[in-house]
Amino acid sequence: MQERKVVLTWEAIYDITDIANYIEAKFGITRADQFQSEIHKKIKDLELFGTMFLKTNLLYRSYSIYQKPFPPSIIFYIIKEPENEIHVLRIIREERDWEKLLTYQQSYTYP
Repeated sequence: MQERKVVLTWEAIYDITDIANYIEAKFGITRADQFQSEIHKKIKDLELFGTMFLKTNLLYRSYSIYQKPFPPSIIFYIIKEPENEIHVLRIIREERDWEKLLTYQQSYTYP
C-alpha cells in the first residue's frame, strides 16, 4: 500500500468544527474532544487505505469522489495520483442530501 499525504479543504475543516460544536452543546466537551480525536484518526488512516473505500458516482475536477463511512457522517475525498495526495473535501452527516451538496459545490478552498 502506498502512503499519501492527506490535505483538508477549508470546507472539511469547517464541517469538523461545526459537528464538534454541535456535539459539545448537546453532549459536553469530553464527547466533542473524543469526536475530534476519532475523526482525525480516520482521516489519517486515509494515507494508507484511501483506495479501499467506495467511489460515489460523482466527480470533482475529473477526480472520482470517494466516501469513507464515519457514522453518523461520511468523509468525502478525492485521490490525486500525480501529487500522491488525498484531498478531503467534506465531512457530511449521512441524513443530509450529500449528493446535492457535493454536486452544487464547484470549487473548494485550501488553507
